[in-house]
Amino acid sequence: MRFFSGRNGLNLAPRKRIVAALLAILLVAAPTFATSANAAGLTVKTAASAIDWRISIVRGSDINLVATQSRVPIQIRNDYDTDIRVLIWSQPSNLRVTMPKAISFTAPANTTSNATIPVEAIANGEVRLNVWLTSFSGVRLGHPEVLNMSVQRDIEGSILIGFFLVVGTLGFMGARRMMRRRAEAN
Repeated sequence: MRFFSGRNGLNLAPRKRIVAALLAILLVAAPTFATSANAAGLTVKTAASAIDWRISIVRGSDINLVATQSRVPIQIRNDYDTDIRVLIWSQPSNLRVTMPKAISFTAPANTTSNATIPVEAIANGEVRLNVWLTSFSGVRLGHPEVLNMSVQRDIEGSILIGFFLVVGTLGFMGARRMMRRRAEAN
């Protein structure tokens, strides 16, 4: 059974289609129902929160970005029995990094896989990265996640320069020591 297929992008299983149709009817009547539900102390669920999506973004650890250009890993868990093609949307909280708004990714069936989003660091500092999934027809899948990034844009060059200085100093000291030993032996 395929859950996502066809030209329209989203083809839910029969039971989920019925639930989605009932929720759509409920949402049309929601303005009148919401006031009576609030008076009765009930909560109204939206269609997106009532559907149990089996594809989601896995929250990972904080990301340390130490290069000017890199790729940010996003883990996606797909519990469906078929591969699913989704759009991964990303929105940084400030202009310290630039990245594409959305990328296409095919999540293999019954696995957790890594998608990577190209990113370019503009300035140093903390960035909150809002990430969410949609189908190609625009339906949101799962819940959005917030990933924390620490951007240290110039540290990679400093580390490389420091490494080459240490190696160069050790090479110079070793060559000088060898020349002294040869002079003492003669």
